[in-house]
Amino acid sequence: MKKKNYYYCDMDGVLADFNREENAIGKFDKEKYFFLKLKPIEENCKAINDLIRQGESVRIISVSPNKKADFSKIMWLKIYFPFLKKSNIILLRPNQNKCDCMKTKQGVLFDDYGRNCTLWETKKNNKSFKISREKNIKYYLTTM
Repeated sequence: MKKKNYYYCDMDGVLADFNREENAIGKFDKEKYFFLKLKPIEENCKAINDLIRQGESVRIISVSPNKKADFSKIMWLKIYFPFLKKSNIILLRPNQNKCDCMKTKQGVLFDDYGRNCTLWETKKNNKSFKISREKNIKYYLTTM
């Protein structure tokens, strides 16, 4: 019997095109609706929506600087992932590690930040994949 995977996906730079926004780092904790302005990374959003529609366990795990940004991120996710349960959205503060918030076994992380991937794999039975323009979520799903 195949073991069930739990998919965790970063938001900024993986689903939302954070890196294409001019001066994103300077804006994201100050502008009220900053995250709502971000364009989706279409191929990654499609792959995650496909997993959700297939009944897979998907969680979005993202760092958020404050409550104002939390609201904007949740609204963005509602637009692009209408079938994602709100309980499957994990928002962390900048001083928290994603791997400390993982509550399942067989956790698969899709993230664009290598350090998060390295820390994630310190937990037993976990996999992580560093997402880039060249190697997107669909690429890794076909190699699993």
